[in-house]
Amino acid sequence: MDEPKIVQICHGKIYPPYVSAYALRANNLLTGYNTTIVSTGGMIIKDNFINNIREYRSLLTTLYAAIKGNRYFEIAVSRGQFMRRKYTDSVKSIISESDIVILEGPWQYYLFKSSLEDKYVVYDAHNVESLLRKENKYYAYTVELEKGLVNDSNLILSMAAPDMDYFINYFQAKNIFLETIMLGGITFQWNGENSRNIVFIGSIYKPNIDAVNFILGIARQLPEFQFNIIGNVNLHRFPHVPGNVKFYGMLTEDAKNKILSSSILALNPVFEGGGRNVKMVDYIMHGIPIITTEIGARGFSEYNINKAFIVDSGENYVSIIKELTSNKEILETMSRSVEELRDAMIKKEGIGNASDIIIREYSKWKSKNK
Repeated sequence: MDEPKIVQICHGKIYPPYVSAYALRANNLLTGYNTTIVSTGGMIIKDNFINNIREYRSLLTTLYAAIKGNRYFEIAVSRGQFMRRKYTDSVKSIISESDIVILEGPWQYYLFKSSLEDKYVVYDAHNVESLLRKENKYYAYTVELEKGLVNDSNLILSMAAPDMDYFINYFQAKNIFLETIMLGGITFQWNGENSRNIVFIGSIYKPNIDAVNFILGIARQLPEFQFNIIGNVNLHRFPHVPGNVKFYGMLTEDAKNKILSSSILALNPVFEGGGRNVKMVDYIMHGIPIITTEIGARGFSEYNINKAFIVDSGENYVSIIKELTSNKEILETMSRSVEELRDAMIKKEGIGNASDIIIREYSKWKSKNK
């Protein structure tokens, strides 16, 4: 069988890969295959074609969504509002030449549904998007959109076991696999036991904005620590930032790894969301002791995390930080437990597993449909 041509359909900025967890997932999903990644809207301010990536600006869509509010950007994308014909025509042309179409989220399913006939359709589900909008006015619309894609997909990849169960129980998903992506499986040595640096990673996304506001409150109570915040969540305007908080914005992998490896603790105080946080995988790969909320720990239920994470509602973060950082022995024990968790995840989940699943399942489908 000839190597299949693959297109991944995304929204928002996806280059460089470290711009967000979403971009990292999309860029790392497949390696070594004839893949084109297309995206539009969000922070893309000009058309950008580099290597196998094609980013198309859609400034009116993004501006209109900002005016509408209520997390409308993805809804605007799904409805093609103010979207350029150059983008939609280009994507339809790429789909026509592709064998496998991967939708990185459900948002462009309606836009390109008519072009998917006779294509092998993969829904790469970063979250259960409809659940994230349960209190949102577009909840019912998102349920129908996502359910439609689930039912029309030949294959579904889910980032967390609870999400996979939801797709099966509520949307009657058939061919679904857990695929978490291990950031390439590269491990690092933690050496932050003597530092006073605490780290958080976040893209510009409401749960991360809320988490940063929470961290700012902690930082005011703990002036002896330096709080380093990585990711484009810095694009949100946070008022009254304490002097012991530094926003780094987007960093190269090398720069990010230096900060992570030298941090005494990693925080994940997120209070809503779905799927598995890529930031948590990043923390784990670096062996850093972690304090997280229960929501932040989602996606790890199949592992023993009791000694690797401290899970707290948010009420006791200050006292927990003080206690942990005053006891090097506890920190080192936690770091070893994080490394054991990391090894178990790598063993169970493997590296590059998505490629194997997609090509294997596509080959089965192709054989049946000759």
